[in-house]
Amino acid sequence: MNKKYLISSIIGLILCSSIFFMGYKRVESPKELYRVYLDGVSIGYIESKKELEAYIDDKEDEIKQKYGVDKVYLPNNLSIEKEKTFNKHIMTPEEIYDQIKDTAPFTISGYEIKIKGVKEIKEDEEELSTTKTVIVYVLDKNIFVDSIDETIKAFIKEDEYEAFKNNLQKQINDTGKIIENVYIKNAITIKKANISVENKIFTDKDDLSKYLLFGESKSEKKYIVRAGDTVEDVAYNNKMSSNELLVANPSLTSEDNLLYVGQELNVATIDPAFKVVEKDYVVEIQTVEYNTIYKDDKTLAKGKEKVSVNGVNGSVKVAYNVTKENGDTIDVQSESSTIIKKPVDRIILRGTKTSSGGSGGSYSTDGVKANGIWFWPTIKPYKITSPYGYRGKGFHAGTDIQPTSRALNSNIYAANNGVVAQSGYTGYNGNFIVIDHGNGWFTSYGHLNKRLVSVGDRVSQGQVIGKMGATGRATGVHLHFGLWKGGKPYYPGSTSYNPMKTLKFQ
Repeated sequence: MNKKYLISSIIGLILCSSIFFMGYKRVESPKELYRVYLDGVSIGYIESKKELEAYIDDKEDEIKQKYGVDKVYLPNNLSIEKEKTFNKHIMTPEEIYDQIKDTAPFTISGYEIKIKGVKEIKEDEEELSTTKTVIVYVLDKNIFVDSIDETIKAFIKEDEYEAFKNNLQKQINDTGKIIENVYIKNAITIKKANISVENKIFTDKDDLSKYLLFGESKSEKKYIVRAGDTVEDVAYNNKMSSNELLVANPSLTSEDNLLYVGQELNVATIDPAFKVVEKDYVVEIQTVEYNTIYKDDKTLAKGKEKVSVNGVNGSVKVAYNVTKENGDTIDVQSESSTIIKKPVDRIILRGTKTSSGGSGGSYSTDGVKANGIWFWPTIKPYKITSPYGYRGKGFHAGTDIQPTSRALNSNIYAANNGVVAQSGYTGYNGNFIVIDHGNGWFTSYGHLNKRLVSVGDRVSQGQVIGKMGATGRATGVHLHFGLWKGGKPYYPGSTSYNPMKTLKFQ
């Protein structure tokens, strides 16, 4: 190989190598950047996630001052992902901030509390319902704990609740009450989270307590008491139960409280976020009211009445367990019953003698008058567990009665003379009976364990027509007693009445 050729080859090799290395240097490596997404849509790249976080934290002093926090965080709908890219357009933290500040709410550190709804049985509805799930945001979970405590006191007397919490309840020697348990029926979860400042974030115990009690509705709606107003009347006229009115007005301690003209009451509808369950053991002396019994007397002229025996009330010592939800009694379970004094029935002789000397029947086909004497439909003593009227967001068209002893399969009595108009079973009333008393009046008896009369049967006042139970939509053993006029119960055109206000019982 000659020398000239060798030199040419070396020079060519050097030139090729130079060209190769020059071309290689022009190929750039991808950079490691952060891509920013808003609601899943890419809005650009940044070099440092920490710089963006620091810039936002520095700019949002107003949020820090409003909530008393030290740090503001990225919006929850903003996500940042690391990736390698050849993209040369890199945005500054300021550019990203300007793009998102009016569309994406920033966040602060706090707690998300979820109060899960519970299944409810409402006997005046055909389907089971579920209460709503409530989500609450707080900066300090102790605010929530304190607010729960305050809200519970809306349903349980404060001194009784404090004695229960601190194990200071007095033992029952003769009569009295002991709270055996208090708990929240709902499932509650608490988790730490970055909370959007667009949400309602509670920083005050009292504000949260009002929300837990009244919900989204206004916690204040005023009513000025007028002459003749009672607690029951004010509640009913404002579509509330008496218990709800008492809860909204802590100064009222009982449905029997006297009101004065000009008194200002809060009639805002309560919408509690949870169910406070209270379980009590009660021992008390109860009055057993006497019954009025009518007996036909063929020696008296028809239309005449004569008192044969004066009625005398009796008394009984009862011990029972009570379950309440948000202050409403939902169940009574008897423990023991001791008779102190037996009642004496009032006996009235009713004349059947006609002018011709014969006697008429004991049942009038003209029916009975609603303002006459009616027979109490259950055994005594008893508790009204749910009165007639508004409760929650619904209307209870009847009165729930539960004896404080031997409730299951205890006797159910016809409130007055009449003819059985309905006797059957429905999903919400269970076994039920309807009696036509004439003059448009009907009484209904629901949730029976057994029905002892059939359609068309003629019944007398005080006659046993069924046995108490918990069939249909019932939370416990009780009688749902209703009074109707016009048409028939559960049919269009019929109107319900409050039995406790319309009828006179003895």
